Amino acid sequence: MPHLRRALIACAVLAAATLAACGTESRGSLASGTLRTYVPSEMKGFDPTQAGEETTTTLVVNFYDQLYEFDYLRRPFVLTPCLAAAMPTVSEDGLTYTIPLRRGIRFADDPCFVTSRGVGREMTASDVAFCFLRLMDAHAHPKGSWIFAGQIEGIDAFAKASEAAKKDPRRAEYRPEEGYPPVRGLEVVDDYTLRVRLVKRYPQFVWVLAMGYASVYPREAIAFYGEEFMNHPVSTGPYRLVEYNPTQRAVFARNVNYREDLYPSAGSPGDEAKPWRLGDAGRRLPLNERVVVTVHVETQPMWLKFLGGELDRAGVPKDSFDAAIDPSTRELRPDMLARGIRLEKDEKLEVIYDCFNMQDPVVGQGEQARAIRRAISLAIDLEWARKHLYNERVADVQGILCAEFPEFDPTFVNPWKRRPGESRAEVLGRARQLLADAGVDVKRLPAIKQDVQESTTDRQFFLAVQRDLAEIGIRIEPHTVTWQEMQERIDRGEAQTWGISWGADYPDAQNFLQLFYGPNKPPGPNSANYQNPAFDRMYEEAAVLEPGPERTALYRKMQQLVVDDCVWVFKYRRTQYTLTHPWLSGYRYNDLSPRTFKYCRVDAAALGDGGSGARKPNLVPVAVVAVAALALVGAMVSVAFTTKRGW
Repeated sequence: MPHLRRALIACAVLAAATLAACGTESRGSLASGTLRTYVPSEMKGFDPTQAGEETTTTLVVNFYDQLYEFDYLRRPFVLTPCLAAAMPTVSEDGLTYTIPLRRGIRFADDPCFVTSRGVGREMTASDVAFCFLRLMDAHAHPKGSWIFAGQIEGIDAFAKASEAAKKDPRRAEYRPEEGYPPVRGLEVVDDYTLRVRLVKRYPQFVWVLAMGYASVYPREAIAFYGEEFMNHPVSTGPYRLVEYNPTQRAVFARNVNYREDLYPSAGSPGDEAKPWRLGDAGRRLPLNERVVVTVHVETQPMWLKFLGGELDRAGVPKDSFDAAIDPSTRELRPDMLARGIRLEKDEKLEVIYDCFNMQDPVVGQGEQARAIRRAISLAIDLEWARKHLYNERVADVQGILCAEFPEFDPTFVNPWKRRPGESRAEVLGRARQLLADAGVDVKRLPAIKQDVQESTTDRQFFLAVQRDLAEIGIRIEPHTVTWQEMQERIDRGEAQTWGISWGADYPDAQNFLQLFYGPNKPPGPNSANYQNPAFDRMYEEAAVLEPGPERTALYRKMQQLVVDDCVWVFKYRRTQYTLTHPWLSGYRYNDLSPRTFKYCRVDAAALGDGGSGARKPNLVPVAVVAVAALALVGAMVSVAFTTKRGW
C-alpha cells in the first residue's frame, strides 16, 4: 500500500517540523530592530554578475547599490537616482548618456582596503566602469552580460578578447598589455561623471542600470578575495555581511558608512491610509540594525516559523491556504485578523511556464519534437492545477506579452492551450491527433526527463504533470536537483525540460522577448536555446524603437512565432499573497526589484512583550496548521484510492 506508506512518512515529517517550530532558537535573539525574512532556495553568493535568479537577485539588490533604483512605493514603477546624482543627460541622437554621480559615497569598511587599514574609501566613476567591464569578462562567467552586449561601443570586442586573456580571479584592472582593448563607450570623465556611448538606440538602457547586474563594488574586493568575492561582498549599500552559511542563513548588520537615504514621503494611491506604509516617511534608512535571512526550501517549516512569530512576513503556502484565507471572501480568517496579521495582494509581472531545451533531439529538434511540445502543452491540465495547486491565485496567460504592456493583444489566443468551453476529453483528443499526424509513436518514445527541485511542492507539481501526460501516452520522469544544480544543467544544455517562472526586471516587454533571442543562449537568459533567424531579425529591428505602432506590430509577431514553435508551455501569472505581523512596518512587495530590507522596521512596542524585544510564540496556530495538514494528508490518501487523478 504505497499511498498509505507515503502518508505515514508525511505525518512523521510534519510532526518533526511542528516540534522544531515549537523549539527553535532563543527568543531573546529575536530583538527589536532585527528583520527576519527568508529565501526559497539555497544561496549562491553575492556576486552581482550572477544575479540571474530569485534568491541571488534578492540578496544582491538588498546588499548593493546601483546607479538607479525603483521608487519603493510608487506604482506604476518609476526610476529614481541612487548612486547617480540625477537622471542621465541624453544626446539628441539618443546614443550618449552622461551620468553624474553623488559625491561622498563610501564603501563599507573591509579588510580589502589594505592601504587604508580597512577603512572604506569613496566610490568614483572608475568603480562603476570597472564593474560594467567585469560583467562582460568571460572568466567571471556572467549571467547578465546581455544587458550591455551589442549596445555599448567596444564592449563586444572587450568581451571577445576576455575569452583569450589569461584567467585571473583577482584581476582588478583590465590593461591593454594583457590583451584587453579599450572600450570607447565607457568614458570616465572625472571622479563623479561617467559617459556611456551606445552603438544604437537602446530605450531600455536606464532600466537595466537599476538591475542587480549593474551593482557597484570596489576593485579592491576582487583583488583581495578573488574567487571568494562571492562570499565576501563589499558595497556602498545599507549593510555588511557578518554571517553566511549558504544552505542555512545569512546575517546583515548596518553599514556605518551608509549615505543619507530617507524613507519616501509619498506613495501610491491609498498608501496614506496605511500607517505601516507611510508612518516612517522621512526617516533615515535602514530602519533596522540587522537582517537575518534564512533558507526555506520547504514551505511548511517557513509557514510554521511565521505563525510562531519567528519570521516577520511570509507568503501563504498552497497547503496552508485554507487555514489562513477564507476561500469564499479571499480575505484573512478571523483568527489571523485577531492577531493583527495583515494581508496584501499584488499581481506579479511574470510568466510561469515549462521550458523545453530546443537542442534536445526528443523535445527540441524537428517537426516531431514540435508536435510533442504542442501535445504536452495541450495535455497539461491547467484548470485542475489552478484550483488544486495554486488555490485560484493565478491568472491565465496566452503568450509572452503581459496586460501591463502597451503591445498586449487581448484578442490573442494560444492554440496549444485548452479553449474556452472545450472539455478535457476534447483537448486530449487534439493532443493525440497532433502526435498521430506527426508520426509520433508514443509507445516507442523514450521517457522525457524533467528537472524537479528537492521540495514537497515541486514534487507535487511534477506528479500532476506526470499524471496529465500519461493520458496521452507520454512518459515523463523526474530528475531530482537542487536549484543550483538545475541552473548549472540548464547552462550546460543538459536539462531536457523544467518548470520555472520569469519575473520582469523592468516594465518593458523586451525583457521577456530577449529570453528567445538567439545570441542570449546559455549562460545567457535564453535558457531554451531557441534559435530562430526570423525572430532574431525582428528582435533586432524592434530593439532600437521607442513604444509605438511599429514596435507593437513587431512584438506581436515575435510572440506569435514563439507560441507557434511552442518553446514554452505558457501557464499563468500569480497574485502574490503576503502576510505581515503587526510589529513589522514598511514592507512593500516589489516584483521588479525585491529591495525591501532597508525599508522594514520591527517595532518593540508592537511585539506584545513590553518592549523587551522577544517575539512571543503563538503555538495554537501551529497546532491548528499541523492538524489541518494531517487532515490534508488523509484526504490525499482517500483521493489516491478513489480516483486516477490523485497523486
